[in-house]
Amino acid sequence: MEKKVHIANLDDRNIKLIIEGFPLAFVNSIRRVILSDVPTLAIDFAYFYDNTSSVYDEIIAHRLGLVVLKSDEALKKYKSPEECVNAEETDSSCYVEIIIRKEVSEESEKGEYVKASDMEMSDPNISPAYPETPIVYLAPGQRVHIVAYARLGRGREHGKWSPASISALKHTPILTVLDGNKINDDCLKCLEAYPNIIDFVKENKKGSIELLELEKTSGIKYCVETVCKDALKLEYSKDKLILEVEGTGALRPENIIYEALKALETRVKVLKKVGVLRDEKNRTN
Repeated sequence: MEKKVHIANLDDRNIKLIIEGFPLAFVNSIRRVILSDVPTLAIDFAYFYDNTSSVYDEIIAHRLGLVVLKSDEALKKYKSPEECVNAEETDSSCYVEIIIRKEVSEESEKGEYVKASDMEMSDPNISPAYPETPIVYLAPGQRVHIVAYARLGRGREHGKWSPASISALKHTPILTVLDGNKINDDCLKCLEAYPNIIDFVKENKKGSIELLELEKTSGIKYCVETVCKDALKLEYSKDKLILEVEGTGALRPENIIYEALKALETRVKVLKKVGVLRDEKNRTN
């Protein structure tokens, strides 16, 4: 079967690919690598020089770690997580310094939130994906002074480095009209939540339609197996797969796919190298 990849949907956060002719195991490997191996930038640790808010340092540090940082430019500039294992925070090729310094005057009538937009980055090309993300509330007279350091990391180390909140793989559902004459009113009533399908089965006594736009097909499956039995058949194609990725905002969706393929290629090369070394060792022995 001819191999094809079609972009069915692409926006700032999401990408939907229709993948034909590739083995299920291969495409599923991409799905898993997206969550575990694609590097993004996130805050790794922080020093608290002052915190008079009502929130403990540990809780603020946790919130800082979950602030999504735009990482497309960071992948081009900073060393990989493996290269920065023993790096000091002063190493500008590994770490981005982030300073948060905010105080609410005692004379103020109300408090203020410290937001992601209050972060001062040592690298002007790095910024929060969602500037309005709240970090901590400061009442009048309260202040914080924090210096944090962000680096590239991978999802297998911690979820804060995963570039996607959803990475799902599905078989393409295919609805086939076996015999249009057997489609009765009960069948049509059962399918009334799917007007496009009703139009198709009314217009076609026989034939098939791919349900690429449907997220869930359990309702259709119920109708097919009960009141539409012998008239319709629902199958799931093994040759045409749907890969849907919802990004966190750290990376452009297309970059998530590209980086996942790079990471998978690296894994294959390492596995191949290990196999060669093992073969050489066995021959020596």
